[in-house]
Amino acid sequence: MLYQEITLMRGAPMSQRVQAEPEISVVVAVGNHEDSVGHFIRSVAAHLRRLARAFEIVAVNDGSSDNSLSIAAILGQSMPELRVLARDAGGRPFLRGASEARGAILVLVETGKPISLAPLGWALSRLAAGRDAVVLRGRYVVARRLAALPVIVRASRPGLLFEAVFERRAQELGIDVVGSRPRRPTPLLLRPVLRFLAA
Repeated sequence: MLYQEITLMRGAPMSQRVQAEPEISVVVAVGNHEDSVGHFIRSVAAHLRRLARAFEIVAVNDGSSDNSLSIAAILGQSMPELRVLARDAGGRPFLRGASEARGAILVLVETGKPISLAPLGWALSRLAAGRDAVVLRGRYVVARRLAALPVIVRASRPGLLFEAVFERRAQELGIDVVGSRPRRPTPLLLRPVLRFLAA
């Protein structure tokens, strides 16, 4: 019986070989980053394979007007873990991706900026220890899907504002916030005023 199942799986299309219920759903907000989106998705998949975790990658259209989604769709033909949601998410890519995700754990990340995946294993271990979410500032958010959905509904757009919404909920949820907040440059018009006040 087991031999027959293995033989059937070998003959099955790649899409049927994917585990029905992934443990982790990586929601990728795809903007105009055709030069890096393919490498980004492949590196996320390779990292999760090294961690031996069952996963899916959900690439969501975040107002992309270049070839980024086409590249992701081509990549999806050879990567059964990848799903591409081509319809524009209307500025809410994480909400759209979270609503389509099948995993119990979400990793929310946007393309276009280099990130280190090294802390991902540590963040997943924090969730296994009972935390609801880990915010790695300027990188990504790792969260239990059901605990994170109310926060995702209140947040819009990826980036610092999105992370700040999670930080405000840190008192209610078990959230670890890791990393320093990037300093915002002082607007040029305010610099003379600040110099005057400092004098």
